[in-house]
Amino acid sequence: MRTSGVAAASSTSSSSSSPAALGKQPVSSSTATCVSPVSSPSDDTESPLPSKSSAAPTTALSQRESTNNSEEIAPEIVVWTGQMDSMIVDSPETATPVSPSSGPAAASEEKSVDAIPTSPSQPTSAPQLSSTLTVPQQGETSEEKRPSVTSSSLSTLSDQSDLSSVPLSVSSKATTPVDTDSSREAPAPGAPRLTQRATSPRRKWDVRPKVSIPPDLTLSEYALQCVAAAEASRLNPYALHQEEYLMLRDHISHAQVTTYLNIRNGILRLWVCNPRIAVTREEAVGCAKDPRWFDVASVCYDWLVRRGYINFGCVEIRPSRHKHAENSELLTKTKEKKKRRTVVVIGAGMAGLGCARQLEGLFAQYANRFRKMGEEPPEVIVLEARNRVGGRVYSRPFHTRPKHIPEHFKGKRFTAEMGGMIITGFERGNPINILLRAQLGLSYHYLKPETILYDSNGKPVDLHRDQLVENLYNDCLDRVSEYKYKPPATKLIEGNKDLIDEGRDSSAETHKTIRQAEEAAAAQPHAAPVSEQNMAPQVNLVPVSSDRATGRIHNEPGTPAALNAARKAKLMGWTLKQGVSEDADIDLQAAAIEPGATLGSVTDKVIMQYKDILDLTAQDFRLMNWHIANLEYSNATNYHQLSLPGWDIDAGNEWEGSHSMVIGGYQSVPRGLLMIPTPLNLRQKSPVCKITYTSSSPTGPAIVECEDGYKVEADCVVNTIPLGVLKHGSVKFEPPLPQWKAEAIERLGFGVLNKVILVYKEPFWDENRDIFGVLRNPPNRHSTDQKDYASQRGRFFQWFNVSKSSGLPVLIALMAGDAGYDTEQTCNDDLIAEATDILRRVYGSRVPYPVEAVITRWASDKFARGSYSSAGPDMKADDYDTMARPVGNLYFAVLDALIGPIPVPTPLILPKDLKRKAPSSSSISSPADIYQARLRTHEALLHEHLVSRLGPCPTLPPKPPTNAYMYYSKAHYDEARRRLEAGRRPGKGKPSANEVRVMSSKMWRDASDEDKKPYVEMAEEAKRKWNETVEKWRKDVEEWEAKAEKERQEWEKTNPPPPQPSKTEEMLGEGRRTKMRVVEGMYKEESESEGFGGGTGSGSDVEMGGAWG
Repeated sequence: MRTSGVAAASSTSSSSSSPAALGKQPVSSSTATCVSPVSSPSDDTESPLPSKSSAAPTTALSQRESTNNSEEIAPEIVVWTGQMDSMIVDSPETATPVSPSSGPAAASEEKSVDAIPTSPSQPTSAPQLSSTLTVPQQGETSEEKRPSVTSSSLSTLSDQSDLSSVPLSVSSKATTPVDTDSSREAPAPGAPRLTQRATSPRRKWDVRPKVSIPPDLTLSEYALQCVAAAEASRLNPYALHQEEYLMLRDHISHAQVTTYLNIRNGILRLWVCNPRIAVTREEAVGCAKDPRWFDVASVCYDWLVRRGYINFGCVEIRPSRHKHAENSELLTKTKEKKKRRTVVVIGAGMAGLGCARQLEGLFAQYANRFRKMGEEPPEVIVLEARNRVGGRVYSRPFHTRPKHIPEHFKGKRFTAEMGGMIITGFERGNPINILLRAQLGLSYHYLKPETILYDSNGKPVDLHRDQLVENLYNDCLDRVSEYKYKPPATKLIEGNKDLIDEGRDSSAETHKTIRQAEEAAAAQPHAAPVSEQNMAPQVNLVPVSSDRATGRIHNEPGTPAALNAARKAKLMGWTLKQGVSEDADIDLQAAAIEPGATLGSVTDKVIMQYKDILDLTAQDFRLMNWHIANLEYSNATNYHQLSLPGWDIDAGNEWEGSHSMVIGGYQSVPRGLLMIPTPLNLRQKSPVCKITYTSSSPTGPAIVECEDGYKVEADCVVNTIPLGVLKHGSVKFEPPLPQWKAEAIERLGFGVLNKVILVYKEPFWDENRDIFGVLRNPPNRHSTDQKDYASQRGRFFQWFNVSKSSGLPVLIALMAGDAGYDTEQTCNDDLIAEATDILRRVYGSRVPYPVEAVITRWASDKFARGSYSSAGPDMKADDYDTMARPVGNLYFAVLDALIGPIPVPTPLILPKDLKRKAPSSSSISSPADIYQARLRTHEALLHEHLVSRLGPCPTLPPKPPTNAYMYYSKAHYDEARRRLEAGRRPGKGKPSANEVRVMSSKMWRDASDEDKKPYVEMAEEAKRKWNETVEKWRKDVEEWEAKAEKERQEWEKTNPPPPQPSKTEEMLGEGRRTKMRVVEGMYKEESESEGFGGGTGSGSDVEMGGAWG
């Protein structure tokens, strides 16, 4: 399956959520879809990446790019051109470089690509790069940079707080992470602890409480932004992450969780506010409202940096003002040459570049730790087999050029997306959101979701029939979901939601830590053990719909296969065969326990049993198999090669939001990771043939040998070699990989998705539609036997109009399932002729032959051996975690051996009687700090005065329901539940609330206008009363504000506001953090072609309306 976001360091290790990503989802470790060993001469003409509007070293990128060798065109990627005299064609050598594009870009890669290294399993984890190390001592510099973008997934954690491997992930739709707690195996030998008790003197902080909280925001407004920032980072704003629980359970109480979460969410807010500049430790500590919590904020900051929730990607990291002098002193003391360790990252795809960028950032942020040990920060070297970066993200330049360049395309490249191309949403913590839109400022095009299906004869499929079959297909997957892996329950340690929403800390003080409270509870008679206390409720996810653009399955909470098949079919709108009872059902038990049972074998049985209940026609089978082809597209393999229990193991980890494509080429993303903020140490054309490593130690001698004889000696090696290459065995490991690792590589699936890319002189299709599908006939076109459809259903089944992102009239046809493999053996002329015949059936004989065509053959690419990973038939639930585990100093997802654990002072929170004093005003470092502190005091006294004289400002009463359906569902709740119980299968329990909601919504849709009328009238009456209430509230507020203004003027005659400094600085010192607008968690842009721009918001430094993904 595909990931979106950033993938695991080893592109072999995971499967994730959506096809878009850097190479986020997350997610868990994922297999990066590497591209073939290609380089095209025309790559010399590619323009540098768009500059970050605020401080991105784009010039370095453009200078560096010109020195790169031109990309070669691999023999397996065939270019066909014809009738080119009818268009203006520039040769690669004469094409002019394109100027940087500006404009928001988003990336999550297409189905085939994974991204940055990450650990395999954590659905709730954020999209951060987890290929990181453990964290430094408290006294270290906190300006660390965590550049790789990845949807971090939590690595397997033991109950003793050990880390088997740090997760990290950004995923493409091809690979999504497994539930973090799905495999609770013992940590890898030698794995470092997450934290350690600090024995060094407690750090003194030259920071004032609340200095990072904007004074012009009310607490509730500030809290709203903090909660949105946590959701945008894929963290629960109201509960501890599993690693936070393990880190803090010996140090804080249940009551103190609320205050900790307020601090953590506030730090995330600082990052989301401006992700172009790293958050410093001092800024993070300034999120605490009480000096007693400064050390907690520092520990939280270390965890967020280490796990890649902040300071990741192409981020600018500046030295701390407090550490600058210390750095200079260390450098002058030790001018002699010092020891420097080396980390080699193998592969410059999305995973490798993300990993290298993350490691460089961490080493820079914790440089003092290494210098105190008498050595320089480690050097990171990236080895790449190809003559280009990006791996399976490859935007190959076309030879063809348009006669007139569209206005929105000026300065951009005309490219064919050979591999990953779709960003499957920026929301729900997709790190691509920050990387592409905020840091790189790339332009992108939103894909219109509307998809029309054409039958094999070229006529549009009846929409009603299409919907009936799609519902039936979803029900088939629902019934198969009964046999999926059930993820284990996880800890849920929550804070006080009401206090968090109000931005208030908990005043409760208890002496029992979380561990002590749990152990005390476990000691009671008949009490649950600690491992079973405070557990999150188990939620079953069942398929309810599918995404036509990506093949991704949408799930909702529910009970799988709850209703009898016949009754469910009637509810969906089908008519039962004559003589079939409403009690008729489907039995899959025998099929599910057969040796070698797969998703495909069992689903085929479901379809054929439904054929006995319903009158399914040949067209119904063509429609059904179009959806199956779409599922095979999302997994890059025939669904008979997917695990029955694990095919949807990444459910719940998908990114959210509209799909999009990068204008001018997705490859701009890896180019940005390579060059910004400073170029990585990359050696191209260096295919690795042998890795000699130390299997008994996390650090030690290692040698990486390349095919050309080049050797690199290293202390650690991070492997981001695609899973397909590992399966092929072309890279030798010395000593050989242990059996547990080799078997996991063997069990995981790795398939192929190929594309036929066609360029035309002019579009003959509907330019307002981005996607359309075509049903395919089996060898016997009238067949109603499911097994006849496998070979043909994925051939040219899905078409993308990519003219807006490629700059030319271009169609891309997908070859999925068996057709993906057939493409490897089919000649180009036959493929182009078949594609033209299909298009002529849909659009008529006027369809010409293309003027240029490009065909991918990923399975033949020696540096990829396929497209992306999937859950193979024999996959185990913990295989992604197993893939992420290191072997000695050979890492597959994370590298946490070079920096020690996070030091946690004891006690972490000082008792109130030992509360340290906040810095006096004389210790504040800037006039702006002094002014802001005095202004806050002035405003607090003014507010207290106004409330004492006028009372609080009127608040808007809660809004009543104004939707007719809400009143209807409440009145018919019991009826909906009875309907569900009537057709319920034995052993399925009572209908869940979500199932009742779905049933009541169907009842509402089926209700007549007469039945709906009373509820519509109730809603209109509620709306009328609400409008009256709002109007009255507005008048009350206006009156209150008028009186308050008079009171303020009178009060300030005797209590004047503090004088403003002559030269006001930024609130957080030295003008470092600029303001950036955030809407729905996504960085705001005015149009597709505009860059990120770094717009400034007014008032607060974040303007948020929701979460980012």
